[in-house]
Amino acid sequence: MSRASHRLPTAPRLSYLVFFKCPSQEVDTGAARFKLEEGVYAYVGSCGVSCLRRVVRHLSRPAARRWHVDYLQCDALYAVVTPLAEAELARRLAGGCTAVARFGSTDDPGAPGHLFRCDAAEALRYAGFTT
Repeated sequence: MSRASHRLPTAPRLSYLVFFKCPSQEVDTGAARFKLEEGVYAYVGSCGVSCLRRVVRHLSRPAARRWHVDYLQCDALYAVVTPLAEAELARRLAGGCTAVARFGSTDDPGAPGHLFRCDAAEALRYAGFTT
């Protein structure tokens, strides 16, 4: 029996949007700086079996900073989990929302960023979930 036949099935990769209301700020992650204007922002991420835990982490502003999104000094509003791939969701939002260049997209070099200045209704429309 080959080694490949012993592999466990992997959980489907889901994506999510977390919406934040942010004041004007400069975000310093230690590796990069990002300037944000006041407004509503949508952050695109991905998750597998621990999707709920990942989304709750972003909504609760953890003390330990691991991802770019952890450095935001913003109020979390709510989140939406989607069946789309993370890169596809970011691509759709980039079609109408303003990306914060390179924010949160180190694992997706084809995306302009994974944080978008865009209100919720617009983000959901560009993502293809509403008309």
